[in-house]
Amino acid sequence: MTTVAEHIAEILVEKLEVPAEKVDFAVEFEAMDLDSLVLVQLAVILENWYGTPVEDWEIREAGTIENTVGMLRAKGAV
Repeated sequence: MTTVAEHIAEILVEKLEVPAEKVDFAVEFEAMDLDSLVLVQLAVILENWYGTPVEDWEIREAGTIENTVGMLRAKGAV
């Protein structure tokens, strides 16, 4: 079974074409060279997948995959 963090990493690699070697749960999105368009796309995918509103600014504010998981948990999505 895939964890939420692993699921987000898979989305980044498989759907948003982020190189796998750049993806790390604890590294800042900025350090992974994720631009605002990727974060908007990630927000839409997560909103559709987990059924809760997710804004791109929330993901940008979370800053990492780990913190994004925490944000989703705080919303009751996971």
